Amino acid sequence: MKLPAAVTKFLKSEDGIAVTEYGLLIALVAVLLIGVVTIFGSSISSWFANKTNTITSF
Repeated sequence: MKLPAAVTKFLKSEDGIAVTEYGLLIALVAVLLIGVVTIFGSSISSWFANKTNTITSF
């Protein structure tokens, strides 16, 4: 198969669309996790520290 034909076949193929959608979904989840940790990071840390102190004080 010649290069122009291979490029045309690749561009018309829809197999890569699903991979792109999954990549965008993973990127969105990563951005949301970074945002949540940035906003609530200190409160989550203090909550875990409080629970740890509660468990270890028995």
